[in-house]
Amino acid sequence: MPQIHITYTPNLPSQSQLESFVIQIHQSVLPLISSDASNFKTYLTPIERSVIGLADREKAVMHIDFRMFAGRSAAIKQDVAKTILALAKSTFSQPNGVETEITLEVGNLDNDNYHKVIVNQ
Repeated sequence: MPQIHITYTPNLPSQSQLESFVIQIHQSVLPLISSDASNFKTYLTPIERSVIGLADREKAVMHIDFRMFAGRSAAIKQDVAKTILALAKSTFSQPNGVETEITLEVGNLDNDNYHKVIVNQ
């Protein structure tokens, strides 16, 4: 169920750590939202072209869009956000690294309009 989309600029430091970062998100958020690890789906999408501010090419950007089924309290959503941002900070901080802006949106999937089918089982 959780659908996570992570987009990032080509100059994001520690890109080699993206997959392990995602696994850490899955493991850390799992108990907060009472879900099964096999339900987590994360999509990593590099941004080929972007404009930041007045064309600041030195700044790296990563945006995390975390969606889950409705019904979780605002407190749980805040815990999810704090957990993910703490992981991001520890994973992508580097001494003398590229200034990196990491943003996160925690929201709901529309339960009534979310559909799934499994084929070839």
